Amino acid sequence: MTAWIVFALIFYTLLIYAWVKGLGAVQRYQPEKAVTFYFIMAAIRFTMALTVVAFYMLFARHTQEEAVTFCLIFTLMYVAMVIISIMLKH
Repeated sequence: MTAWIVFALIFYTLLIYAWVKGLGAVQRYQPEKAVTFYFIMAAIRFTMALTVVAFYMLFARHTQEEAVTFCLIFTLMYVAMVIISIMLKH
């Protein structure tokens, strides 16, 4: 499960980076589209997070306790990612 947690950290770091750089570019070249970008990126982040959880549930060997722990950790990391990405750009 440690490999999945490391993967999740890298995954969320890349999503934060994409959000910060993308929002910066949108605000520089088309500031009126910033809200649209935010909502599209939020949908992409949420969909990708659910996809990772689905892959974990389908392909990883785990007990029920490990699955619940992973989902809890992944959800907390998702919340942290949203808070960090908002704090970086506001």
